[in-house]
Amino acid sequence: MKKLLAIVGAIGITGTAATTVVSCGTTDTFDIIFIPSNNSTEVINTVKPLEGKLQAEMKSRAEERGEKFNKKIKISTSTNYEAAGSTLAAGKADLAFLPVGTYNKNKGNHKSDGTYDKIGILLESSRDSYRIEKGMSDKMDAKESKEYALKYNQALKIEDGTSITKQEIRDKYLDTQNTSTYYRSYIYVNNELFNKANITSEMSDTDYKDVIKKLILPEAKGDEAKGKVNFSVSKSKTSSAGTIYPLMWLKNVIGFNDNQIKYIYQNSVKQIDYPSGAQNVSAQKDGVAVGFSDIRYEIANLSDSISAFKNSSVIGMSDKIINDGIMYSRKRVQDKKIIKDLRDSFKDLISKDENKNIFKVYNHTGYIGPDENQESIEWEKTLDTQISTSSVQADEIEKLIKDL
Repeated sequence: MKKLLAIVGAIGITGTAATTVVSCGTTDTFDIIFIPSNNSTEVINTVKPLEGKLQAEMKSRAEERGEKFNKKIKISTSTNYEAAGSTLAAGKADLAFLPVGTYNKNKGNHKSDGTYDKIGILLESSRDSYRIEKGMSDKMDAKESKEYALKYNQALKIEDGTSITKQEIRDKYLDTQNTSTYYRSYIYVNNELFNKANITSEMSDTDYKDVIKKLILPEAKGDEAKGKVNFSVSKSKTSSAGTIYPLMWLKNVIGFNDNQIKYIYQNSVKQIDYPSGAQNVSAQKDGVAVGFSDIRYEIANLSDSISAFKNSSVIGMSDKIINDGIMYSRKRVQDKKIIKDLRDSFKDLISKDENKNIFKVYNHTGYIGPDENQESIEWEKTLDTQISTSSVQADEIEKLIKDL
């Protein structure tokens, strides 16, 4: 995912003599929760302006119908995706920016209309596409994982003595003229380990797998699960890019068995956030970090960020991950007019240059919802089907590490 999470208040309608007052639940606030994948203080300061901006949008849209939106928008951060997902499912918040894995776990029971009873999908995010991923398959195998990792490293290679800015680095891997509805998790290693592994384009798929196995579990042989572990995952078990898809890559692409996956998870470094994971690998405090492309860019300090690009490399890439979305509590957000207002408001806000920095915390560049003539339920049902289909193997990994 790529950084924050939101929760927005409950909804009812109370009539008055002159106008209709839109009342969202029993609280005075319309709560939005962000899950920071960066420093939480920096994140909350960045997104705080969204409170006033969204409130103004919602009030304006309600007034156009002769109604009032009187709730105060309130933004806060949650410690992890699991806490945010369960809070939303319990109806204790209204909206949340969630990865599809967390949504899938907390969405509730299947209803007769094809949606789920606890959480609904307000909007799907879009993001800039990745230049190097053109032509890449939805699902990775060893051949493509190796091939595209090496291409990515070559594209982002910074020669000694070269003067380069972060924006110039970003332009090498991001295609800002096109958008994507998915992303991937990348596996980053410090260059000491990368050079020892000596991954080359001429290497066979079997040799590539063996080299990665030796890098991750250097003291184990065959199917053994023992010794030192060179791997990192997110502190959140349901993080798509930080936990689930990197472990899927280890199992389905590299060939680790279930016992080894559990051992690696239990003994891996738990990343505080993506930038610190990238920085620790760059400084050789850790061997491996995981996250979206490119977590090294997220390091705030300019010299540290550029050093991370110089000092680390990518050794593999996961299957594609459906983009994060803005999800809503079905218990608190029920009025169809409010749901439409929220969708339209977020779309308008993210389209304005002055607000780009707010949504950049998740690398969101736009939001996708139902077409003008499409029923909300039909749109949600279609996306739910895609999420459920893509989550089959992800669910297996989640069950594997659930009690660890």
